[in-house]
Parts: sequence; C-alpha cells; structure tokens
Amino acid sequence: MATIEKEQTVQKLAGSLSKAQATYIINYQGCSCADITRLKRQLKPIGASLAVVKNTLVRRSIKGTKVEGLSDLLVGPTAVVLANDDIVTPAKALKEFAKDRENFSIKGGFVDGAVVDTNAINALAELPSKEELFATLLALINAPATRLLQTINAPASNLACLLKAYEGKIAEGQQ
Repeated sequence: MATIEKEQTVQKLAGSLSKAQATYIINYQGCSCADITRLKRQLKPIGASLAVVKNTLVRRSIKGTKVEGLSDLLVGPTAVVLANDDIVTPAKALKEFAKDRENFSIKGGFVDGAVVDTNAINALAELPSKEELFATLLALINAPATRLLQTINAPASNLACLLKAYEGKIAEGQQ
C-alpha cells in the first residue's frame, strides 16, 4: 500500500471512529474470507460496519482520540467493528457469529466513553434491543388506558352477559 493510500485510510478510519457510538475489536483468526464477508453483510443492515485494517494504521488513526485506549487490543489479526446507531444489536450479532467459530473472538471495545473487555460486551449483547425496549415502553404507556377502557366497558359487558343469561332462562321456561 502506498503512503498516500495509508494516509487516506488513517484519515477515513479516524473519521469513522469519531462518529461511531461503539467500537468493537475482534480477532478473526481462522475465519475464511467468505465468513468475514458474511459477517459484513449481517452488520450492514443494523447500522454497523466491519473493517479489516492493519494494526499500525489503526494505532495511527486512534492516536490522540477518545478511543486511544484500544491500542492495547491491537495484537494479532484484528478487525474493527463500528456501531453507528444501536450499540446492542452489533454486539449480539458478533456474539452469535462467535458461537459457530472457535477461533473468532471479541477482544474488547469502546462503549459509552470507556474501554470495555469481552465480558462487558457479552453482557451488552444480553440486553434487549432498542426495538424491544420501545415495545416495552409503549406497553407500559398503554397499560393505564387499556385498564381504563376495560373498566368503562365492564358494566355494559356485564349487562350483556346478564341479558344473555336471562334470555336463556326465558327460553328454558317456554319449553
């Protein structure tokens, strides 16, 4: 790679790292090119991207930034996953991807302003996704209104049941 290309890669990666909500460092040793491509395709729809970049270029791009603490993780075959919107869903995808591959592992990352280890990322992957949290919140917001409607409709429903029972009693008496 020419020096100009390296400088462009460092600048592009530095820009991406500064915009990312979370950064995950993974060890992709033992994964085929097809596996990495499959992982990239899984990450793209959930707002994340994967870049396989030389460790020296990553070190240059994180020097003097908030994610500089990640430099200790840049040993061996390393790829960088950048989560742009949701930080939980990419962590879930990485954990799921690692289940089938014994050499693939999550080394650590940078989440919410701090460098985190593998255990913290696995704990993050156990959290519900943003959509699940929104659904739960919506159910909690709608619960009082639902109970109010049930309470308002209860007398009419009870009256309808009473009339149905009375109708059945009258029908029995005519037979």
